[in-house]
Amino acid sequence: MTSYTPGQGIPPAIPSGSSDIASSMQVGRESARDRGTNTPSTRSTESTRGLQPGNQRRRVDRDELSRINEAMPERDREVLRHIDEHRYLTTHQIQSFAFTAHGSAESAARTARYVLARLDRLALIRSLPRRVGGVRAGSAARIWQLAPAGARLLRDEGQTYRTHEPSLRFLQHCLAVADVHLGLRQLTSLESVEAIDVATEPHSWRRYTGPGGERRLLQPDLASIIRTRDFVDRWFLEVDLGTESLPTVLKKCGQYETYRSSGIEQDTHHAFPLVVWIFTNPTRAEKVKSSILRSPRLTPELYRLETMDGFATRAQEWLQ
Repeated sequence: MTSYTPGQGIPPAIPSGSSDIASSMQVGRESARDRGTNTPSTRSTESTRGLQPGNQRRRVDRDELSRINEAMPERDREVLRHIDEHRYLTTHQIQSFAFTAHGSAESAARTARYVLARLDRLALIRSLPRRVGGVRAGSAARIWQLAPAGARLLRDEGQTYRTHEPSLRFLQHCLAVADVHLGLRQLTSLESVEAIDVATEPHSWRRYTGPGGERRLLQPDLASIIRTRDFVDRWFLEVDLGTESLPTVLKKCGQYETYRSSGIEQDTHHAFPLVVWIFTNPTRAEKVKSSILRSPRLTPELYRLETMDGFATRAQEWLQ
């Protein structure tokens, strides 16, 4: 197993044989019949003046923001949206989300650095002091967040938006979830896959009523809809970095069981989504799997447990 670093991507799928786990027609899958550049190059952002701390704190008034908004290319706006939905993204991840139509990886990386430097000079985004993978990882490891002006441009809610330095634990989880999101997008390379929709938090959340009539909220890290020629696969995805206790993980599984018993998803989509747990530690994945199998309250066929290394390959198998 290779060492996984959040923000640097997950291993792509590799050819493999048939899977010994078939997706249930009652859990996670519904029949398809029921399915409701011209940008100039620049030097690395490492040496770009726009990345200096003095420029990152520049204030943007309403008139200037309006002018920026009117002149902004759609791809720049797309970059802002991706950063907004994941809170934090590395340069490498932004390149993978928004700069995919280039003739080479070098061209895509160069253009991504240029666009990010421009957005930084406009005070729409900010980079964090820390990196992923250390200083030697280069500019691709720089981590970005929206600046207040960038948030105002996207949301236009008239509210104050403040940036802050996140905890390492929270930051790593955000970056890992974005890696899984990118892994899901890669499934479009399969001939059988027609479209993939991925919802991030809070759009992935589900509200429901508990057994006692109380209001409850299920909070998956991601929710995906994968449309193939014959079926629609729906997955809830949870990314585990080993920071929560085993009882906490099993409690989250119990929340999925309670939500499943509400029948909301089945009434709407005729099936309940698979719950996919993705772990960075294979030993921990085995412990959770064993605990699910032993629990009388949990339904083992509802869950798929994979590691970051194996997720892409197994996901392809589930869709075949």
